[in-house]
Amino acid sequence: MNVKPFVAPLAVALVTAGTITASAAGAFAATPSPAASAQSSSASSHPNRTHLGKDATLQQIQAAAASATTARITKLGTAISAVNADRSLSSSDRSALLSTLQGDLSGMQQLQSKIAADGSASQARTDSTTIFRQYRVLAVALPQERIVRVADRASSKALPRLQAVEQRLAGRLTKKPSDDTAAAKAALADLQQQITAVQSDAQGLDAAALAVTPAQFDQSHSVTTDVRSKAKALRTAGKAAQKDIRTIRQALRG
Repeated sequence: MNVKPFVAPLAVALVTAGTITASAAGAFAATPSPAASAQSSSASSHPNRTHLGKDATLQQIQAAAASATTARITKLGTAISAVNADRSLSSSDRSALLSTLQGDLSGMQQLQSKIAADGSASQARTDSTTIFRQYRVLAVALPQERIVRVADRASSKALPRLQAVEQRLAGRLTKKPSDDTAAAKAALADLQQQITAVQSDAQGLDAAALAVTPAQFDQSHSVTTDVRSKAKALRTAGKAAQKDIRTIRQALRG
């Protein structure tokens, strides 16, 4: 049996989760945070911030801000298009993601125009800090978008298809006892365990990601630890399931 049409969505959804967890840096909600404006602007707190010396000119500050906002505007536009095109998203998750992404996009566009019109270096510098202190586009909004899409795709598409593959493979092994080797038995048992893991890790992951607020993240970056762990576990389970399927297919081929 060719199980590729069933497994492909799983590979896309769950392997993507590994990329997300590597780049997310532990943040999953992205609207302006009032608390953030009062925080320190140290390099460790703002890894994406462009640091200019105290003697930077108005033009230098404006150029740096233009580069930062343009990069974020471009990425946000891409993310918005991806959300609109993703049919696996629930209507509520799509609405929540678009609200965040479009809000951040509007904020970046307004900041870009304001900084470009600033008449002094001090004002431009103050406005520029808003890009990094109140909006966490790269570290927060974009990872949130990808995590929620992975969770919804795993639940609505990948998991049902994976369950169908397991049932078909189990049925074929039952019909051909000679192919039901020790390796095939072990792979099938593990496949069933991985399906359970995918179901468990995907359940509620979208809601958990969307529930984290900027204020919570400002207080403790560890607030996203559980979300990151589940996204990583999804990838691990998905890769293990694919390995099990390959093992069973090899046994059936004899």
